[in-house]
Amino acid sequence: MKTYDFGLSWSGNIREDFVKYLQQACRRMRLSFLWICDDNVKDTVKRLETHHLGIKVLLDTEATYNEERNIYARLCYAVKDGAGTIINDPDRTKVAVDKSVMHYELINKNIDTPYTVIVRNWEPASFKLTADEKKKLGAPLVIKPASGYGQLGVVRDARGSIVEIARARNFDRGDNFLLQERISPIQLGSRRAWFRVYNVFNRIIPCWWDDTLHRYYHLTYEELNSFRLFPLAKIVSKIAAVTQMVWFSTEIAVDRKFGQVRFVAIDYVNDQCDMTTKSESPSGVPDYIVEETANCIVGAASRFINRERNSKKYTIMLQDASVVDIRGLGNPPQLIRTSLH
Repeated sequence: MKTYDFGLSWSGNIREDFVKYLQQACRRMRLSFLWICDDNVKDTVKRLETHHLGIKVLLDTEATYNEERNIYARLCYAVKDGAGTIINDPDRTKVAVDKSVMHYELINKNIDTPYTVIVRNWEPASFKLTADEKKKLGAPLVIKPASGYGQLGVVRDARGSIVEIARARNFDRGDNFLLQERISPIQLGSRRAWFRVYNVFNRIIPCWWDDTLHRYYHLTYEELNSFRLFPLAKIVSKIAAVTQMVWFSTEIAVDRKFGQVRFVAIDYVNDQCDMTTKSESPSGVPDYIVEETANCIVGAASRFINRERNSKKYTIMLQDASVVDIRGLGNPPQLIRTSLH
């Protein structure tokens, strides 16, 4: 049986920068690399299921678990059933990406979230908000599918009418929906206080994220301290502890409500982070962050394959201070070692 150390599910067949960085890291660490895309995914799944192929660690960037017969979801389970390990584990992921589940998990961890009304998929199309719910949601409000991704099915300027709710639910009748208050961030210096924060195993990478222009700016050490932004790391580590996801991002905004400044988790968990570089698109992530992410992922995979210990201490990567150790965040999640026995 042919066995690869590291597999990547990537539907396109263009060598984007993230793919190049992953391949370069695999070469440095002497890991064999398999690129799985639309051209070969069906054959790869067949070979895995018939035990003609093995993959020790698979980085999944494509699986959609709430989509029936999704070939990339089947790929992940074929790897797992063959005693391989997936970044991120499919059973952990299915729970983590459901916002109607994670909403309550985050609240239980004392993480602020937007005021939310959850509409279950079995509720009638004539669902109406109560007067109290409308008051707490405010207007405009946001409507989003619980298992949506990439802004699909999101209504940003809703008023909470029956027609709007019914139209939003038609995006996926089998999914739950969230109606949420729209968050207006405060200003910190020259920037809106909206962030996208990455968790890559034990590495936390916080970025300013302009939610209007879709631009990234890596947070500096001075900004972390002067604006007292340590809660960004605290929230991400709590989400990691709840979900046990090793690679994800979350959106966090800082707003002011009832006279109090609060850090609000907006989009909860994004399991398949967009790693388009700034060189490839103005809305992309700074190139060196994408490269560092690839190095962290492949490094963790290499240590896992060689049964070496992964660090149990969190570090934070900032623009002008390289990597800084941080304490009080608990232990980062680890990869799951599966077995056929």
